[in-house]
Amino acid sequence: MNHLGLVQNCSTTIVEEGVSESDLIYHALFIISQVFQVVLCIDALYQRNTAQLCALILFGLLVVGKYAGIQLKQHVILENAVCGDVKYWKPVESRWSSGLQGMESAKDYYESIMRPIEYTIIALIPAFFIVLVFFGWRLRKQFAWDNYRNFSADMRIRNALITTSILLTLLKLDFFFIFSFAAQLIPSVRLGYSETITETVVVFVLGAALLSLAIVAVYQENKYAMFLSILSGVGSVGYFIYRLYLIAIPRINEYDPYLHTRQFLIFTTVIAMILLLLTIAVAVKALFNLHRGVLVFKNLELRKNNKKQEQQQPQAIDHDSIDDLELQEGRKENANLLSNESHNNADNKNDMWTIE
Repeated sequence: MNHLGLVQNCSTTIVEEGVSESDLIYHALFIISQVFQVVLCIDALYQRNTAQLCALILFGLLVVGKYAGIQLKQHVILENAVCGDVKYWKPVESRWSSGLQGMESAKDYYESIMRPIEYTIIALIPAFFIVLVFFGWRLRKQFAWDNYRNFSADMRIRNALITTSILLTLLKLDFFFIFSFAAQLIPSVRLGYSETITETVVVFVLGAALLSLAIVAVYQENKYAMFLSILSGVGSVGYFIYRLYLIAIPRINEYDPYLHTRQFLIFTTVIAMILLLLTIAVAVKALFNLHRGVLVFKNLELRKNNKKQEQQQPQAIDHDSIDDLELQEGRKENANLLSNESHNNADNKNDMWTIE
């Protein structure tokens, strides 16, 4: 709201309106990233998923780097772009004069309100990330990879289950960063990325369709849909490479549409491209498992084990608890042996008295 209060005193062109719209989009993405992080955390706890727990920590690190590091610098750039020249200063609030002094006074006033909040957020995000890493490390022992050995004794099925779990986790991260990139293309016409919004609509629609196809391919264990998803992923990587070239190419003697948004776009594009490459690699391994007939969701034995596991009380599965459980069982066996030996000795004594 303070940003809007400052910008409303500036007479903006269509480009400045696009810059201001980009700033609002970045703030919206910051809020959505926090919600997405909470959803990832709840899902990881519910699924007891080690891969997703690691993804949660990785996503938290990206939030620290992207929104705590770049956000402030990007925010300053956008403010200077909209209200950085006195010729655009047309105050609508009576408390500000129409000259350079009035513009500087207004900027100092709004910055004195916004900067403490922004610095507080920048300090809190890394602090809470450290807490997240600590509890994530503790939960790693509870959600250890040994969890997967409870589902099947077949090593092939167990490895396929781990591959599927990692693939689904990567698809969730792909979902956020692809749509984050698409959201940053919304002001493309105003900023001059392109003359129409066709690219923005295509990225939204194709992104949703291809990610949905990949998720369906995983759960239905359809190798043809999986192969098509891999091909679409390769095409998406090619698109992001092309987009990265357009964003990063220097423009010295001409209008630069990415002048005020380049850092954010490069960060999002690179992360999305890396995640897609990892997704393709894991999807190829999953496709190889399907080709060999190693199924997870359609495996009847796995379903039976899941039902049995749901009926049992949840137990800790970390190595320490396993060792404690084995130690307790060993003590019980020793106690049983001692009681049996004492019982046999008592019987022998009774027999001896009978013989006498």
